[in-house]
Amino acid sequence: MLRMRSPAVALVGLMVLFGTTSAACGKNSTPSVSSPSSQATTSGSVTLEQGPGDALVFSPTNLTVKQGDTITVQNVSSMPHTFTISSKGIDVVNQPGQTTNVTIDLPPGTYEFICRFHVSSGMKGTLVVQ
Repeated sequence: MLRMRSPAVALVGLMVLFGTTSAACGKNSTPSVSSPSSQATTSGSVTLEQGPGDALVFSPTNLTVKQGDTITVQNVSSMPHTFTISSKGIDVVNQPGQTTNVTIDLPPGTYEFICRFHVSSGMKGTLVVQ
C-alpha cells in the first residue's frame, strides 16, 4: 500500500500526470515544434519548409540532391519568405501557405540558400548538388 506524505505532493503529481496526458492527447492541443532537422538526402524530390512554428528558419537546413531533382518549397509560416540561391537564377517568393516546386538544374557543387527577407536573422541553409 502506498503512503502519501502530503496531499499537496499528491495533487501536484496528479496535475503533472493528467496535464501532460491531456495536452498530448486532447483534440485542441497545440502540436510542439521540434528543431529543424539538419539534413535531408533525396533522390527525386524533397520538401523544404520555410518558417516552421513561425521561426525564421528553413527545415531542413542542409539538403543533398541530384542534378535535376525537384525541391518542394513550402511556406508553413504566417509571413512571406524566399528561397534564393544568389547569382544562380533561383529566387522564389512564397506567401504564407504557398508551395512552389523548384527543379535544381545546377552543376554539382555546394550552394548557400537564403531567405532574402530574413537572412540577417539567420534564415539560410546549404544545398549540395551531386
